Amino acid sequence: MPLVTTTAGDLFVMRRGTNGVPLIFVHGAGGSGRHWGRLFALLPPTVQFIAVDLPGHGRSPLAGPITIERYAAQIAALHQALALPPALIIGHSMGGAIALQLAITTPQIVAGLGLFGSAARLRVAPALLDGLAGDEATRQATITTLVTWLFSPAADPTLFAEARAEYAALDPAILLADFQACDGFDVRNRLGDIHCPALVITGSDDRLTPPKLGAELASGLGVPHHLLANVGHMPMLEAPDQLSELLREWLTTLA
Repeated sequence: MPLVTTTAGDLFVMRRGTNGVPLIFVHGAGGSGRHWGRLFALLPPTVQFIAVDLPGHGRSPLAGPITIERYAAQIAALHQALALPPALIIGHSMGGAIALQLAITTPQIVAGLGLFGSAARLRVAPALLDGLAGDEATRQATITTLVTWLFSPAADPTLFAEARAEYAALDPAILLADFQACDGFDVRNRLGDIHCPALVITGSDDRLTPPKLGAELASGLGVPHHLLANVGHMPMLEAPDQLSELLREWLTTLA
């Protein structure tokens, strides 16, 4: 599917199906919609999914300043442009923050939340922010460190190389702005305002959003916390089979 023109800018989406409750997949900081490819291949063909490249990522042009609130408004604009019914917003890491923001600011378009490797308060190490803002050598060294934090030691080694190449190719200002937006995100005192169903999943080896934060998010939303053993921060890449099974089971409970 080509770029979709919205009131908040053009967004590139990958879409399959037009029936049933739509699932809108939102990637994390420095990522793109391609992160969901392995998961999509395992979902039933009856599932309507829409994966978006956030502005400045993948094939979507940048459209204004980068904040969680603005990203959420852009997803809401995409929802309107596609004339969708209330959707399940599935977010990874920063994408989970965007999903939570949508549930707070535009609950009428959110039928449920899938939150993978995310938290109500996203904290970013100051050393990471400083490194991404540094000179080229410092930035590249920081990216190398960041990639080691993304995956469990048990992950496929090719995932590390792919992630490093993706981060290195992204506009440095956008990558930094993503992590700055994450660092400023905190909706812990708003979780009680969210009343839709939610699925919260964290990897046991997640170093960026540790299991403790996932458990706190699930508790705040009043839902179970699902922990994937020997999985890091990227469950859709590291363990798509386990993730798809949990997602399918959750969808069944919503039917």
